[in-house]
Parts: sequence; structure tokens; C-alpha cells
Amino acid sequence: MEKFTYGNLARGRKTVVDLLTMIAPAAVPCYLIRDIDMSWANQVKSDLQERGVKITVTAILLKAIAIAQKLHPASRSDILPFGRMVTYEDIVGGFTIERDENGSDTVYFGEIESPDQKSLSEIAQELVSYAQSNTSELAPLALQKLYTGLPYLIRRFILAIACVFPSMRIKCQKATFGLTTLGKYNVKSVLSPCICTSTFGIGTVEDRAMAVDGRICVMPTMTVSFNFNTRAMDAEAASAFFEDVCRLMEGRLADYIESDFENAPHPLAPVRRLQEAHSV
Repeated sequence: MEKFTYGNLARGRKTVVDLLTMIAPAAVPCYLIRDIDMSWANQVKSDLQERGVKITVTAILLKAIAIAQKLHPASRSDILPFGRMVTYEDIVGGFTIERDENGSDTVYFGEIESPDQKSLSEIAQELVSYAQSNTSELAPLALQKLYTGLPYLIRRFILAIACVFPSMRIKCQKATFGLTTLGKYNVKSVLSPCICTSTFGIGTVEDRAMAVDGRICVMPTMTVSFNFNTRAMDAEAASAFFEDVCRLMEGRLADYIESDFENAPHPLAPVRRLQEAHSV
């Protein structure tokens, strides 16, 4: 005799499951994966730490992606029925949040508006707010909690309308890109599902041996995966966008974060690629 038990889908997973079963299947995903030298990013974290400002890799990456999206409109576009395209003008960073709701794990999607225009410290503060504030105090989370309480058919109807009308999509979810981070679980990287045109996944930052300019060096490295919908963005455009994200993370972001260092005791300068590396 076969033994099994029935149960209901946890309320906290309904939003994720709906997106995976309605949005992701319509996409034709393609992955780009690259290792990023985190020497410069670590130096920025250290400099801000000396000023009493604590930031994370997530904050730096959110800003880097947002700036790259400003330069690459295709990365914030989407395809509509009958071959029409829509490009979202307001850049919004989306990221996953795991919270304990009534004893069960719940996954929410946080949103930070205009991260390309905000300082790293402002982005870091919003990330902390999403981690510590009550769900009712954060509009995106409160809306998602309300959504999960709706009947199955109504939830699906709302998503179906959002896939056709951009104005409805913005009311449901504003994010022009998504970011999943699993570093706290000691995961090296993650291949995220394609629930919007541009989705990123990251894991831990770890020291790795790499060949640079004919030398074997040990440097802090992070593997970043970029999942894009080929129906809305071709591989060439996606590669150029991803390249800019990586270059920003490796030092070019210095031109966009002066406000974080206005009162710094030492002037900020981009860290050269090998400055933090150790020859072996």
C-alpha cells in the first residue's frame, strides 16, 4: 500500500509559485555566467565601514545593475501579446526576502525605486528596512500578503491581466530587474528563474586563484549569473549589458558614488585589479 499525505500550499509561497507557473513558462531563458573580481567592491565596503556605514554586496550590485539598465533600455523591456514591446522608464530593483510569518518560511519580493539615483548608504538602509520592518509598514510586502490571501482563480486572473497591460503590471510589481542572493547559505551562485527580462543570481564571495596578466593571483571572487528572456532581448544586447554590470562592479562604479564619500578621511580611488591580489 502506498503511503502519502496531502497538504495545502503554504500561503507564503503562493506569489512565487504563481510567477513560476504563469510568467516563467512564457519566457525563453538564456544564462550568462561570469566571475567578478571583488577587490574594488570589498575596498568600498571597508572604506564605508570606517565611516560607520555598513553596506553589503547586494547594495553595490543593485546600484551597478540599475546604472547599467539606464544605459541599456532593452534590459528593462518586455514583450507583450501580438509582438508589441514595452520599455519601462522608471528603474526599480527587485530582490528576494525570506521572512518567518507565523512559523512558516515566506518569500517576498522587495523593491527599491531608482537605485541608480540613490547612494549606497541609502540602498543599504532600505535593505535593512525590508529585513527588519513589519510587513504592513512596507507597501510592496503588504500588497503581496494581500495577494496571497485571494482565491486561486482571482490571483491567476490578476497576473494574466498584468501580462497584457503594462500599467497593471506596474501596480502589481514595479521591478525592472530581479536579484536572488544565497550567499548566507554558503552557496557559490544560483541560476534564477526567468520571471522578468533581467534576473541575476549571486552567492558567496570567496578567494580563488586566477590568472591575470600572466600571473597566478588569489583574489576575492564572486560568481554572477544573468538570466534574460531572449524573446525580449537578444544575446548581443544582453552580453553588452552584462559586461557593463561586471565592469561597474570591478571599479567603474566609483564615478557614481561620490556622495557616499563626500566627508571621507581619504579620497576614493578605483582599486586596480591587482592591488588586493596576492601572488602565489
